[in-house]
Amino acid sequence: MSDAAPRDPAAPRSPVTWLVLGVLMAALMVVAASIYARIEVRRLRDEQVTLTERLRLDTLQLIRIDNNVATIEDTLRDMTDRSEPYPLLAWQQTFERLRVDLDQALARERALAPVARSAAQARQLDAAVSRLWEAVDRGFAAARAGRDDEARVIFTSDASSRQAELTHQVTQLLMANTSADDEGTARARAVYDAVDRQILWLNVGLVAALLVAGGTVVMAVRRSISALQQVSAERRALSWRMIRLQEDVQAGLARELHDEFGQVLTALGFGLSRTRRHVEQGSTPIPVLVGQLAELQDLAKQVLDGIRQRSRALHPVVLDDFGLEHALRSHVELVIRQSGLPIEVQTAGDFTGLPAETATHLYRILQESLTNVVRHAGASEVAVTAVRDASGVTLTVDDDGRGVQDGRTASPGLGLTSMRERAALMGGTFSIGAGPLGGTRVSVRVPG
Repeated sequence: MSDAAPRDPAAPRSPVTWLVLGVLMAALMVVAASIYARIEVRRLRDEQVTLTERLRLDTLQLIRIDNNVATIEDTLRDMTDRSEPYPLLAWQQTFERLRVDLDQALARERALAPVARSAAQARQLDAAVSRLWEAVDRGFAAARAGRDDEARVIFTSDASSRQAELTHQVTQLLMANTSADDEGTARARAVYDAVDRQILWLNVGLVAALLVAGGTVVMAVRRSISALQQVSAERRALSWRMIRLQEDVQAGLARELHDEFGQVLTALGFGLSRTRRHVEQGSTPIPVLVGQLAELQDLAKQVLDGIRQRSRALHPVVLDDFGLEHALRSHVELVIRQSGLPIEVQTAGDFTGLPAETATHLYRILQESLTNVVRHAGASEVAVTAVRDASGVTLTVDDDGRGVQDGRTASPGLGLTSMRERAALMGGTFSIGAGPLGGTRVSVRVPG
């Protein structure tokens, strides 16, 4: 037999369960917030690093282009102001070197150009470079033909204006890169702000979840403490009642032994002494002696019946001799004789081999239930059912009395606590509520 009762499905969930759920919920919220923040910060870092690096490299190439354009400007000025004693064709190799370096810078810059740059800007830059080199090529072509004055005019006016145009284009791109860098910084700040707001909301959700879980745990603990206090109070009252009952039983036995059995035995002793004297004297007729012995036999039978009745109250010997089923029926018959209340008994299953402790508890529960019905229910009909199957024994007592009132039965006192404790000791369940007869149903289910 199990020492602990199985958990009642209708009983509230343990506060430990709520505490564990609350801790798990809080942990999940923290993990989710940490993962989200880590992902967002990494994404922001990668985007910012990529954008910054690309803009940096592109700006370096634009500066390189701008330096080449500035060198072209200085070379055009040197070759046209007649301060150098070199012929115009002597400068062609310098321009070829500048063209190679400028083309390399332009190719590199195209690969690093920001995604936000429009195709029109790229075409304008390429067109400005083409017009510059076309003017330079025309100037050197005129110089090779011996037309130095025409070549200087081309270099001074046309090539210089193309160089200025290219300088303007590069300046615009540098400004666009600066603007793109500012936009990237603004986007990064926006992402940081979004992450900050979302982490704030996550923290608010985490705090709310902790408050809900904590409140639930507190309420569950309060309910458990209240239930524990109630059970403790019931058990203390039951213990006190058991002590008083023990004292009452002992006092009652002492009183009955002294007042009833003592007097009867004293009378029996006097009767035996008188009969003995009559026998010794031999003067008393036989019929008189037989009458005296009959009286003494009645006294002895009275003592024996009293002892049997008290013994049955202290311990149901019928359980040991005939088993639970017969004991239940025997007690029901006794209640019927004493109260005149009609009680129907139905049993099913084999009750042999039932543990003695279980049988005793079930018998006492039946006693208490029928006592409550007779004293408090005001019933006119009672049904007792005992069923034993493969998994245990079910005992039910139904009546058509006053029934359950405001969630409590009409039977006061500690009888319910005693029955509930007995069921728990057997590892079973106890319930009381409205029954099919319109009154109260007491039901006990125990393994056995």
